[in-house]
Amino acid sequence: MLNLFNEVKRLRGKRAIAFLAILFSVSGCTGEKEEKPLVDTIFAGHFITMDPAQPVVEAIAVSNGVIVSTGSKESLKKIAGEGVRVIEVSGVATPGIIDPHVHVSEFGGELEQLNLRGKNIEEIKTLIKRKVDKLEPGEWIFGGGWEQSHFASGVFPSASDIDSVSPDNPVMLMRIGGHSTWVNSKALALAGINAQSDDPIGGQIVRADNNEPTGMLLEAAVELINDIKPDSDTPEQLERRIRTAVKEYARWGLTGVHDAGVSLEKIAIYKKLLKENALPVRVNIMVNGYDKKAVDHYLAQGPEIELGRGMLNIRTFKIFVDGGLGSRGAELSAPYADAPHTHGLRQMEDVEIDEIVSAAKSKGFQVAAHAIGDLAVQRTFDAYERSGVQAVDRYRMEHASLVSPQNINRFAELGIIASMQPLFISEYGRWGKDRVGLEREPWIMPIKDIVATGAKLASSTDYPAADSGDPRATLYTLVSRKNLQRAPKDGWYPEQKIDRETALRSMTEGAAYASFQEKTVGKLSLGYYADFTVFERNPLEVDVEDLPSLGVQMTVVAGEITYLANH
Repeated sequence: MLNLFNEVKRLRGKRAIAFLAILFSVSGCTGEKEEKPLVDTIFAGHFITMDPAQPVVEAIAVSNGVIVSTGSKESLKKIAGEGVRVIEVSGVATPGIIDPHVHVSEFGGELEQLNLRGKNIEEIKTLIKRKVDKLEPGEWIFGGGWEQSHFASGVFPSASDIDSVSPDNPVMLMRIGGHSTWVNSKALALAGINAQSDDPIGGQIVRADNNEPTGMLLEAAVELINDIKPDSDTPEQLERRIRTAVKEYARWGLTGVHDAGVSLEKIAIYKKLLKENALPVRVNIMVNGYDKKAVDHYLAQGPEIELGRGMLNIRTFKIFVDGGLGSRGAELSAPYADAPHTHGLRQMEDVEIDEIVSAAKSKGFQVAAHAIGDLAVQRTFDAYERSGVQAVDRYRMEHASLVSPQNINRFAELGIIASMQPLFISEYGRWGKDRVGLEREPWIMPIKDIVATGAKLASSTDYPAADSGDPRATLYTLVSRKNLQRAPKDGWYPEQKIDRETALRSMTEGAAYASFQEKTVGKLSLGYYADFTVFERNPLEVDVEDLPSLGVQMTVVAGEITYLANH
């Protein structure tokens, strides 16, 4: 009984009171005749709990979404009263998988646009031509996910590559990663982008030798098109995209996501869905650091925590220190190997980082800093250290794609969470050496080295800024260091592979820790929410090469089934 009361002590507020009431009813501590616990559901099957005290159990008993008992199927059935649901779970359940860095509405939007992942230029032109045939002249065409390593030339495309199939319809195609866009001549003309146009601060208009724009816009220069394209982000459209995306997450087995860079408008939509009980996943919001109105609002108001029993949390600011490595916008300490004229594009000066970190810390907010290049990573560490950030603050480094050896230990030393995207190695493996050179290539995604220091790892996808948003692909990449085409044979820098349990913990416990929720989700243990993902087979035991196609049988959030295969 003492261990159970220790469990109660770590719970907060109403959850602790409710749990204590359940505890008394189970134990008979009231002095009255022993009664059956207030169990409403028993799930029976094979559960990997991630709880060292009881790593595997046959069943879990749930009351009002919270786990109140674990053990054998027969023992739990004995404590259940009449009317209790007993749900047989076919497959192997793990704690609910959480993706701690996604872009929800962008994912929903991608499902409505041209998907250009893995396509070469001729295939892209074919898709555009089909779209043009269905549109009136002047209507816009949007798409995303292309990556130039799939092109025969291996270099950035140009407006002329698509002008022939779409001379009268403006085209805007976002590169995978979201840090650059490819447009045709019609779009350039509508935006007034020409040889005399100045590069915006933090952005670049890529130009030919005669100074004419090629049709490639990097980082902040993308806003030149965003400013004149039709408004595709009405409240109704955003809500539709968010609803579409969260349903897809449940199908993938996700029980939670962290939406990175959210506006007040989108937050209002999330609150509406919460009120309607229309969120099948827990959502932790990172307020967009570019959105001054949103930042000022939350600095004045403070965090919003545990809304709807932990279904919605707002306690993080997302800031952008640099850009992307693929578009050469990531900030490097030495020039790019394939573009020696540039070190990348700085998005924030040190004083700006210090200001937001200091303001956020004073109000109890976490900061999640987008930092990809090795110099941006170092500058972010320096800023956190100057502001006295400690492990208790749970500050995060988003991406950390290129980390110099002298900065590896700083994650653990400063208590900074490494929020990384293993799937990025699919892209980096194609052109990483070209970008940064042979000497710095081993600095790309040094996941095992970071884990070995004792740092907290939270593994995510950044989807749709990656080749996939499926958590099974993340698990596969962590343990194999291969891309989704199962290459290279032995893995890309295979010494950076991590074992399966560590990988799975980074997608459950680690992701929960990154949002201050490690005492309520991330394990299947007493007092935790009944959030779990059911796979057709044990992800810790199947052949590694089977992981990307491992079937998801069921997704459960707070004891409620949010996805059931074949239904």
